Amino acid sequence: MDQSRLIKYIQELAPKERERFREFVLSPYFNQHKKTTELLELILDQLDKKSGKGLEKEVVYKKLFPKEPFDEQKLHNVMSYLKKLYHRFLSQQYMESLDFQEELFTLEYAYANNRFDLLANRSKQLEKKLMTQPYHDATYFFATYRLNYLLGYYSGNYADRSKSELFQKMLTNLDQYYIVEKLRNCCHLTANMMMMNTHYEFRFIEELLEHVHINEDNCREDHSILLYYSILMSMREENNTEHYEQLKTILDLHIQHLNLQERGDLYAFAINYCIRKINAGESNYQRELFDLYKSGLKTGLLLSNGLLSEWNYKNITALGCSLKEFEWTENFILEYKDKLLGNRRDNAYNYNLAHLYYNKKMYSEALSALLLVQFSDMMYHLSTTFLMLRTYYALRDTEALLSLIETFRIYVIRNQKMTVDQKRGYTNFLRFAKKLVLLKHHANTYSRKALEEKLSTLKEKINGTENVINRYWLVEECAA
Repeated sequence: MDQSRLIKYIQELAPKERERFREFVLSPYFNQHKKTTELLELILDQLDKKSGKGLEKEVVYKKLFPKEPFDEQKLHNVMSYLKKLYHRFLSQQYMESLDFQEELFTLEYAYANNRFDLLANRSKQLEKKLMTQPYHDATYFFATYRLNYLLGYYSGNYADRSKSELFQKMLTNLDQYYIVEKLRNCCHLTANMMMMNTHYEFRFIEELLEHVHINEDNCREDHSILLYYSILMSMREENNTEHYEQLKTILDLHIQHLNLQERGDLYAFAINYCIRKINAGESNYQRELFDLYKSGLKTGLLLSNGLLSEWNYKNITALGCSLKEFEWTENFILEYKDKLLGNRRDNAYNYNLAHLYYNKKMYSEALSALLLVQFSDMMYHLSTTFLMLRTYYALRDTEALLSLIETFRIYVIRNQKMTVDQKRGYTNFLRFAKKLVLLKHHANTYSRKALEEKLSTLKEKINGTENVINRYWLVEECAA
C-alpha cells in the first residue's frame, strides 16, 4: 500500500495543501464516511514520521477494522473513496483559484433556478469587478461573454426584448475570446511545427488575421489580441521586422496590461525570434537576446510555476559562452540548477556544464561531464553529440571523431521524428565535418598554401550549400 498512487498523491502535496485536504475530508458536506477519515489520518501520521512501515496493507486494515479478518477488497474500497475525495479536492482548489469563476457559477445557478433577484444583485457586483480588471485577456473576455449571455437572455425572456445592447456585447466578447484563444494556440502550434515534424490545420486563420489587420486600430486596447497577432505574424513573415518591433513596443509600454501567462509568452516568442535570427547569421541579435534573458530571469517571467525550462537553461548557457560572459554563465548554471524539473535536472546540468567547460577550453572536464548525459530526448542527443564532436576535434582525436561522425550519421538517417529538412541539414554538416577532419588530420602532407586552398574550397562549398546545420562552426574551422 505504501507504493500506491494514493499515498504518492498525498505525499506530493505541500504541508499547507495536506492540511487543507485534511479539512476537506473532515467536512461533513464532502465526506460522511468515518473509515475514509481514519485512513487519511493514518496516512498523514506515517508521512509526518517519514516512514512507510505503518502503511502495509495488513497493518492499515487492522487499525481500520481491528476485529475483522483481512479483506483486501474492503480496504481497496476505502482507498478508492479517499482517492475520489482527493480528485474532488483538486478540482475545488482549482475552481477557487480561477478569476470570476465562483461569481459566474452563482449567476448561472440563479438564472437556471429563476432566482432573478439574486441574478440582478450579484451581476452588478461582478460588473464592478470586471471594470477594475487590469488584464483584458481570454479569461476576461470569456467572463464578460458569460455575464452578458445571462443578462441578455434574462432581459430578452423576462424583461425588455427591445434592448439589443446586451446581446451585442455578448457577441463582441465571444469574438474577442475566440480571437485571443485561436491566435494564442496558433502561435504555440506554429512554433511546434517549426521545431518538430508535426502539422496542424488552422481553419479560418487567414480570415482571422485579415480581420485583425483591417481592424488593427480598434484592437489597440485589446493588448492580448495585438500580442498574439504580432507573435504569429513574426513567425509567418520572419523577414518583416515590424512584427518583432511591435513585440518590443508591447514589452516596453504595455506589459503591465498582460497577465503572467501572456508576459511569459511575450518573452518566450521574442526570445525565439532572436534565436532564429542568430541561427540565420544575424549576430547583432545576440546581445539583445542576452538582455532579454537576463530581464526575464530577473522578473521571473522565464519561470513557469517556479521552474525554468531546460531548453531556456541550455540556450542561456550557450549565449553566455558565445558572448564570453563566463563568470555570469557559471553562476547562472549553478544558481538555476535547482529550478529545473527534477527528473531532467542532472541531464541539463551536466550538458550545460560541459558546454561551459568546452568554451573555456577545459576539454577533459567537458568530456567527463558529457559522459554523464543520457540521451533522453532527441534534442539532447543532437546537441550532446555535436558538442562531443567539437571537443574531440579540439583534442585532435581523429579516430574518435570519425567513429562519432559515422554513428551520428546513422542515427540521423534512422530517426523518424526529424523533418526532412533537419535530416538534410545534419547529413550535410556531417559530410563536411568528415572532410574537414580528414584535411586537418593530413595537414602535414600538404604545403601551407595547398592546405589553405583546400580549406578555402571546402569553405566555399559549405557556404554554397543551402541547408547546413551548425554552418558557423564549419566555416570558422575552415578559416583557422
